[in-house]
This record gives sequence, structure tokens and C-alpha cells, in this order.
Amino acid sequence: MSEAMVAEQSTVTVATDSGALRGLRDDAGIATFRGVPYAAPPVGERRWRPSTPPAPWEGVRPATTAGPAPLQRLPPRTAVLYRLNFDDRCPLVMSEDCLFLNVWTPDPSPRAALPVLVFLHGGGFRFGHGGLEVHDGAALARRGVVVVTLNMRLGALGFLAHPGLAAEDELGATGNYGVLDVVTALEWVQRNIGAFGGDPGRVTLAGNSAGAVIVTALMASPAAQGLFHAAIVQSSSALYRGQGPLPSAERAAEAGQAALGPLASATVSHLRDLSAPALPFDGPWEPVVDGRVVTESLEDVFAAGRQLGVPLLAGTNADEGTPYLAPDAPGRVRAVVEADAPDGALREAYPTGDAQLAVSARRFVTDTRFRYLVWRTARTHAMTSAAPTWLYLFDRTPPLPTDVDIAPPRDGGAGYGAFHTAELPYMADNLGVRRWPWQDADHELAAIMADTWARFVADHDPRGGGLPDWPALDGAPAAPSLVFGEEVRVEATPRSAALSALDGVPRPF
Repeated sequence: MSEAMVAEQSTVTVATDSGALRGLRDDAGIATFRGVPYAAPPVGERRWRPSTPPAPWEGVRPATTAGPAPLQRLPPRTAVLYRLNFDDRCPLVMSEDCLFLNVWTPDPSPRAALPVLVFLHGGGFRFGHGGLEVHDGAALARRGVVVVTLNMRLGALGFLAHPGLAAEDELGATGNYGVLDVVTALEWVQRNIGAFGGDPGRVTLAGNSAGAVIVTALMASPAAQGLFHAAIVQSSSALYRGQGPLPSAERAAEAGQAALGPLASATVSHLRDLSAPALPFDGPWEPVVDGRVVTESLEDVFAAGRQLGVPLLAGTNADEGTPYLAPDAPGRVRAVVEADAPDGALREAYPTGDAQLAVSARRFVTDTRFRYLVWRTARTHAMTSAAPTWLYLFDRTPPLPTDVDIAPPRDGGAGYGAFHTAELPYMADNLGVRRWPWQDADHELAAIMADTWARFVADHDPRGGGLPDWPALDGAPAAPSLVFGEEVRVEATPRSAALSALDGVPRPF
């Protein structure tokens, strides 16, 4: 945004512990601060080290444009989720110096003491950023919430585990640099959000997909104690994964060495001297049990009730797996299911007859990659924590655009349904950022969902506002879920018997 354009708009200034910031106020009174540094640039000798607070600056720093996104290799432009989540008309500016956040607030004054939502983007720890239009927080801010989105280090820069890095760390920790960025951002919120009108004692940490993995990991982390007071988990979890628990730092370091390929024998000093694009983009990038931020098995922590005792709102979309279906998915699902006992629960949950196999394959991929993880995490939290937990299911098929080239599902099925990430523009009441042929029903549902999220952030209870009676979970497999669909209704958790059948089943994809 040019200085001339900024000058034509209303500006607002706040003071942080690093210096003053000048943001913009829109016609509805929402003040926005973009590109706010929450940590020192993680470059040079700070590459692969825990992030630290930014250096102070003199004068007033403009905060009117988002900071650069983390370095990443975007998915192929033909990939469905790329076509649905990225806008080719807005080229992505990227940098290793990427630790910036954005704030939306309806009242940037210390006396406001408004509830705070910190939202973590998804992207498989390899792509995404906090500045995506779909994460714009203005509509939630109009509901009385201070919204924060942020960047974190991704790929090798954020998640490389390496024996040389462990050797130089006082705790022997390695990996999880992107997760540590989130901790640093939450610490920044505790120190500074009051200047933006937020209440540091009412912070909700939320995330979608990979962001939800970080949320659940931090629920079990001593490093996050006192940094957030409620959690929202959308479409993933760090627990009960079909591919097994989070790896140890040692096992992750072995995988990291393999991903480095010809750089595997390089010293840490040499790796730090390399230009960031010389590092591999593809690899086993995910959180690990590093001994610093994730100190032990998450499943053990939750089973013992030692996770943070915070209220939890958790859910998934009905057709999460459709963008991930391969042409051979039905055959692979049939092989897994038919390896079960003839009268086994898997066979009943996912019938493999010719007329049923295609639907079963879609359900199986959705359940094993997404729904089972969240459902079991929510149930465990409900059973082992005194804090309440609510479960939801998003089941509306959004009207996809006709002017964007979107490949049909690779399994040959009919459409994508309520696919992975489909809930994002609804939960933030941001339908306008996607130029899709929305119907009145979509706008009505978006208003209901944004109201629900805002109530949970404000009161740590999503109920009310005309919703049907929605009991908190009691741990039972078929406990009630709120379904956001053609109608908003409460029903026993859909397909809970199928989800129960997945206990101990490895994810085949």
C-alpha cells in the first residue's frame, strides 16, 4: 500500500515493548496492524535457533502491509487446494525474515480488555502464511474479538532436526523451530496485546490443519503454560495419527539427514551459510518430541490428564479427504478393510462391494487422515480434563467458482463436498475474499459460524445465539455434535461407529 493511499485513510498508533506502530482504521472502526515483527529475524546465526524478541526501533513503524511470507515452495498450480486457497493475482512475497503477525481490533485502547483469538494457518508445515485473505480478522473483530494471525518458519527452516543442532543446544533439542515461533508469538501477545485492546488473560489459540497440530501439541507443552486459556482445533491433531506418534528428535534427525541428500555430511555452520533456497523444500517436516517444547508422548500426557485444562472446541469437515484421493484409493482401501476379520468392525463401517466401494474409500480417507484424530483427541480431553469440550462437524458443500480451472476429483467421484479448508471463509465470515457464487444460505451460515467462534473466544462456551441445545462432550463415542450444514442441528456424532473401528488402524495413505 502506498504512502499516499495510507494518508487518505484514518490511522491509529499503538505502543508495544519494541516501539510504536501505525495501523489503519476502516469505516467500521476496525483498526488493523499488519507486518508487526514479533521476533528477531531468524537468519544467519539465528537460523535453527529458538526465536527471540525483536530489537526495539525508533519512531513510529508503519504497520499497513503484511510482512513477507515464510519461504516455501507452493504446491503445483493445478493442485486443488492451491486453486481454492491461493490467488494467482497476488504474487506471494517470501523471505527467510518472516516472523511477522497481524492484528485486527475494534478498540485499540488498554481499557478495552477484549477477548483475543490467535489463529495458526495450515499448510502441512511446508506452505501457507498468516496474511492469506481468508484469515482476515475484520469480521470477527466486529464481533468484539481481537484477532491475531502470524507467520512461522516452515519446511527445513522450521522443522529440520539434525544431530549437530542437538549438540549445540543446552537441552539437546532439535527441530520444532516453527513451533517455538508460535510460543514466541504467544509471549508477544502476553506482553503487548493490551495495547491493542486485548485481554492477555483471555487468549484462545486456534488452528486449522497443521495449525491445529501445533495447538494440540502446545496443549501438552510446559512451554505454553499460561500463554492461552482456550483452544480451537480444526481438522487435525498431533495425537492419534494413523502414521504413529510424533517422532523422537533422534528419529527425526535421521529423516532430516536423509532429506538433506548431498548436504547430509555438511556441518551446521556450512548449512547456516547456505542461501535458504539451497535447502530442501520437501522432507519429513513436522513437530517432534524434542525435549524442549514437546517433552514426551502427547498421547501419554492427554491420557493422564496432564494437558492444559482449557475449554476446547474441535471439529472437522464431512469430506476432508476428497482433495487427497488418488485413482487407486478404492483398491487400497479395499485391501486394508478386507484384511480385517470377516465379521470385523472395519468391514461393517466401510463396505467394499462394487456398488459401495467408491463411497467407502472417500469416507475412509477422510476418517483416517482427519476425523478420527480430532474426534479421539476431543473425547480424551473431555474424559481427562475438567474443562468442557464441544464437537462440531462442517457439512456444507460450498459453491465452487466456474471461472477457475479446478480439476475433478482424482477418484472420479462427484465433486469435493465439504473438503479440507472449506470451513475457513465461513468461520471468519469471510466469504467475500473468495469470489465464488455464494448463496444467501452461505452468508447465513457464515454469520452463524463466526458468531459461534466469537462466543467461544469471549466466554469459552460456544452455545447460545439461537443455536440448538448443544451439550458438552462426555467422552461417549456418539456424544452430540453440532452440524453446520444445510441446517444447523445437533445430532449424535455422525458415523461414530466407523470412527471407533479405526482404533489402532494405520493410515494407508
